[in-house]
Amino acid sequence: MPIIVKEYTWRQTPSTLNIRIPLNPVNREKVDLFTTDSYIKAHYSPFIFEIFLLHDVDNDKSKCVVKDDEIVFDLMKREELEWETLEKELTKPEKMQLKQEILEKCQKKAQEESEERRIRKSQMNRFTVQQAMEIDSKQHSLMDSRRDEQRKVAMDALEEWRVNADKKGGVKIVELPDEVPEVKQTEIKIEPKRTNTKTEPKVMESAKPRPRKPVKIPVRSEYVAKKKEEAATRVLPRLRTAGSVEVSHTPRTFPTPSRESAAAEEEAWLRNVTLARRATAHSRLPPARLDGGTAVSSRLDFSPLVTDGTGSIFRFRLRRPPPGGAGPAVVQGEGRRVFRAGNFLGAISAYTHGISLSDRLPSLFANRAATHFALGNFNKCVNDCSSALELMQPACEGNRRSRAKCIARRAAGLARLGYLNKAIDEMKAAARLLPDDEMIKKDVYDMERAWEQNPDSD
Repeated sequence: MPIIVKEYTWRQTPSTLNIRIPLNPVNREKVDLFTTDSYIKAHYSPFIFEIFLLHDVDNDKSKCVVKDDEIVFDLMKREELEWETLEKELTKPEKMQLKQEILEKCQKKAQEESEERRIRKSQMNRFTVQQAMEIDSKQHSLMDSRRDEQRKVAMDALEEWRVNADKKGGVKIVELPDEVPEVKQTEIKIEPKRTNTKTEPKVMESAKPRPRKPVKIPVRSEYVAKKKEEAATRVLPRLRTAGSVEVSHTPRTFPTPSRESAAAEEEAWLRNVTLARRATAHSRLPPARLDGGTAVSSRLDFSPLVTDGTGSIFRFRLRRPPPGGAGPAVVQGEGRRVFRAGNFLGAISAYTHGISLSDRLPSLFANRAATHFALGNFNKCVNDCSSALELMQPACEGNRRSRAKCIARRAAGLARLGYLNKAIDEMKAAARLLPDDEMIKKDVYDMERAWEQNPDSD
């Protein structure tokens, strides 16, 4: 809030008024002044000086001087009289109302002055254009008059020469002979016009003829002449007779060329899958049925195991192990069953047990990644998807759909972790593998819209 200045001095004469306001020479900023006939304001942060004069003054004839240590107002009174006080006695609401009226009046006056300046400037521009046009027309008139005067002088001289020539009856023009003996001079007789007076015929010798330009003689070349003779005597060979060319192709063993075939990758993928299955002795076990008819296995046990107060996990074990031990395929089937039942912790325990038996099956890692995603363990989901993709080598048509699902699940996990930019690239890669999958296209669209709303995301 500004500080109101109360310390000032003033003195008067019958026609003038002098007001002095002290300034702080150490800390002083720019001084803003606003003066009218009845109101004066000076603002220099953090101080402000304002006063409502007792009578009106002539603002146009008054002046203000800002010095280093004070502000001096020299005001001219409109009426010559002695003022009892400098300021009117007004209440705060009256001051606010009077200040608003003065401000509106000054704004209106400023608008009127601006409009007058604009009109005056427009008139000056119009006057300038008119003066320029008048000066231009005067210049053109002066040039036309001088040209007409010169034309008249030339025509008078020509007419005077013609009249003198008619009076003499003829003109004889004789050209002196040139020193060059080769050029012959000829005489041309011009009969004068028949007039009433008898005049002698005019004799005018022709002017000196111009010398002829030298004729260019082409240079003959023996080499060019020889080539022309050879071209004229050359005998062209006869045209070839029409015929047909028979082409036979070797039969192909593949429906596509070998350079475009992925037979090697397909065979390598089938070999890896076969080796992984051979590593498991028992791939399937006959399921048992409950009384309700649901196919379940009675050899799995998911008993809770409490560890260090963090919650309960599920411990996987077989109640009746088959001869030779349980294979990863059996464990994978039981994991799918408990996953569908909503027991995600039990599914993770089953898939982990299957991985401990054989870590070469990518489906175990992919299913465990899906279970981690359902529980919200997105970091573990991304890691399991990466492990499954490493096992799906080489890339071929046989594992294209599985690779696409793993890449899409890893993209979803990255999006949940906040790495939206990387997730979009992963989801686009999955869409290239499965171009007809509408769900993947929708996920790509949603991720791009989310990234446009938050482009600062990693």
